[in-house]
Amino acid sequence: MARLVVYGANLAWEGKPGRGGHVMFALNWIEGLRLLGHEVLYVDECNGQPESLALLGSIMAAWWAPSPYAALSPEGEVLAGVDADGLRRFCLEAAALIALGAPFRAGPPPPLAAIRPRVLVDMDPAFVQLWADQEELPEAVYGLHDFYYTIGVNIGTPRCRIPTHGLPWRHVWNPVLLDWWADLPATPEGPISTVAGWWINSYQVFEGQTCGPKAEQFRRFLTLPERSAAPFAIALETAPDDPDRALLAAHRWHLLDPAVAVADAEAYRRFIGSSAAEFSCAKGLYVVSNCGWFSDRTACYLAAGRPAICQATGIADALPSGEGLFFVSDLEEALEAVAAIRADYPRHAAAAQRIAREHFATEQVLPNFLAELGLSA
Repeated sequence: MARLVVYGANLAWEGKPGRGGHVMFALNWIEGLRLLGHEVLYVDECNGQPESLALLGSIMAAWWAPSPYAALSPEGEVLAGVDADGLRRFCLEAAALIALGAPFRAGPPPPLAAIRPRVLVDMDPAFVQLWADQEELPEAVYGLHDFYYTIGVNIGTPRCRIPTHGLPWRHVWNPVLLDWWADLPATPEGPISTVAGWWINSYQVFEGQTCGPKAEQFRRFLTLPERSAAPFAIALETAPDDPDRALLAAHRWHLLDPAVAVADAEAYRRFIGSSAAEFSCAKGLYVVSNCGWFSDRTACYLAAGRPAICQATGIADALPSGEGLFFVSDLEEALEAVAAIRADYPRHAAAAQRIAREHFATEQVLPNFLAELGLSA
């Protein structure tokens, strides 16, 4: 088994609660690798503020101890976790450096720079490629890596025209640890829910078309709660005075504060566990580019036995659809999916778990990923 360094998810940059889903995404990767028998060091870039260091420390103590971690400044100074000498020694024996997300720098911080191979896992398909297209050198966004992976299954294929900059993009699903979701009792009476950053990534132009954020995509499904007569809830990240709050509430969307509802990884797990299913829109660029994006959050809903209804991003032929998981393009299709789930909840809940087990389980995703890097599972 190998020593692996995983870095870059920025779990506590702002030092504020409410990012439980983002924390869970990183934990699924690092704990999944550890459970395969590898020795994993997690490295997080941090702004050095006391509240950020305290939040990162609490996350690591609750979910990662006694496995090692390090908080680094952007310049590579060790701020917390293992000391500088311990980090150096670990890196000297590391078999790979795995970046969870584009680093927006050519190379990793100094303590990590000598590790090879370097592996990028792009978490923002289409966005990252367009951002790189705006730079004189694409590595200002991507960084320089030996392997380039993306969760957008259509990136680099004829099905998606997003620029690839000549890089040989490989594809990987976000892994999910099934055991973390196995003990949640079924809640068919719960709301159909999701977590949404309303204006994140804002507007992007692709092939002359302006692609908006989730706020605009949700308007296409605004009447879904009242038309379906089902309860719907969103842990909504947006400004307190955003007029969209009143608009959503008027159409029977129940709005929750993400700083409470998904404050940390355990709150996020409970939030999904209290839900009957997920309904989620995608950012406009994911939809228009046909990049094949699929959310790590939805993989968690499926693992918990919660059926999911997702706005289509060109992924419908890469995953089972129509039982436990539905890809929809408009309001009428979404209404049909809600009706199907409510008519036979046990069947769709079982199908959701089956999809998670067959496509997203860490023991399915990570051994193949490691084998492509030349490492044993």
